[in-house]
Amino acid sequence: MSSSCLLLTESEKLSVDLAKALPAEVCLQIFPQFERAESFPNNIAFALVDCREDGDASWRNSLVGLKEVGLVENFPVIAICRPDALAAVRRALQSGADSYLFTPLRKAETSRVVEQCLGGARYSSEFGRALPTDEILFEEGFCGFIGASEPMKEVYRQLLKVAPADSSVLIRGESGTGKELAARALHSLGRRSQNPFVPVNCGAIPHDLLESELFGYVKGAFTGAHGDRIGRVEMADGGTIFLDEIGDMEPLLQVKILRLLQEKTIEPLGWRKEPKRVDVRIVSATNRDLEKDIASEKFREDLYYRLNVVPITLPPLRERPDDISGLAEFFLGRFNAGFESVDQVLGITPEASWLLENYSWPGNVRELENVIERAAVMNPGAWIMPLDLPEKFFQSESESPGQCESPQASATITLPAAGLSLKSEVTRLEKELIAEALKRTHGVKEQAARLLQINRTTLIEKIRRNQLEEDAS
Repeated sequence: MSSSCLLLTESEKLSVDLAKALPAEVCLQIFPQFERAESFPNNIAFALVDCREDGDASWRNSLVGLKEVGLVENFPVIAICRPDALAAVRRALQSGADSYLFTPLRKAETSRVVEQCLGGARYSSEFGRALPTDEILFEEGFCGFIGASEPMKEVYRQLLKVAPADSSVLIRGESGTGKELAARALHSLGRRSQNPFVPVNCGAIPHDLLESELFGYVKGAFTGAHGDRIGRVEMADGGTIFLDEIGDMEPLLQVKILRLLQEKTIEPLGWRKEPKRVDVRIVSATNRDLEKDIASEKFREDLYYRLNVVPITLPPLRERPDDISGLAEFFLGRFNAGFESVDQVLGITPEASWLLENYSWPGNVRELENVIERAAVMNPGAWIMPLDLPEKFFQSESESPGQCESPQASATITLPAAGLSLKSEVTRLEKELIAEALKRTHGVKEQAARLLQINRTTLIEKIRRNQLEEDAS
């Protein structure tokens, strides 16, 4: 079935070149500039906008026009730019473009970007509203992810849309959010799933060894190179290579990754022949702010745009609180599977679940898994209760070691001119502090006593004397 492509350009040469580069099933509809939306065909699959002019007012008006009438929501828009005009690429993306192509147009690259657009649309319509049920998402998960919150469902939809294409994907997210899981999902859901998936942690390999690890070497390339060795990129030929912590890569090596993206070739260390051709999809990930690294010249801007064709951002656990209890039960079930029934943990009490759901989780899902395993190890055959959780769960968000104000600094009481009853004020302050400690620890007296730095028996007596039994129950 043919699809129409809208091209906004005044260049006849670009029209001819694009007609040759596009797949045969795509019908090209050419307009010199943005006109009324009613003048465009109804069956447009995607649009291309010529963004090569030095004065960008014309093409920016075209992009803005498409956006204002809502057409960019109906089909993807691809900007066509000069390869030396990265600033134009940035402005085009900011103005509403979804992707970009560089001139001179190459048939393979053009087909890849078009496949991304058409493939993404097909997968969106087929799977976008047909995710597994919430029960399945918690019990079995989605490509290794566990969770049914709306932020995670949006991630699942993005993965389904992007997986069929060969476009480079940059996965962003905090440590512990599952960036490698997302990369593996893109591989397993795509057409390369029967071929290798090769992960490389760029931050864990010493900088002076990373190049040979990625591209390999030949015998005699350096002292100790007693034989040929293929690199990780060549291992992934036909499949996907995952470059984790790409922001930690040295600038000199970034140049070789850029060449791999542009030319699809590699040169092992000591190689003296024609560059080797490889067919790999590159998925990268980082928890760094690459835009800041570009500004400080730590990361190449041209490489950033090559890697960031399709960005996917994974939400931190604190932004998906609806998933926390389900994740905790999943990790507990996986832990119990390795033990006899008599040693299996019975479950997580509501009080402990409340603490889990109200913690900020700076370590994200990885930290949650660690906390559940630790609590389960210490409580075979019993329930996980609040006291089984680390002490940090009983601190307020503003508290952190070395940052808590002393009572002398935080408590300020003004003495009225007429005076006051010291005994009454001390009793009132004591009652308020005990009530706050009980609230913060969800009624767990032992933890409350620890916060107040008194014995548990002393706290129980003060609770009775101040008639706070209901708050402690």
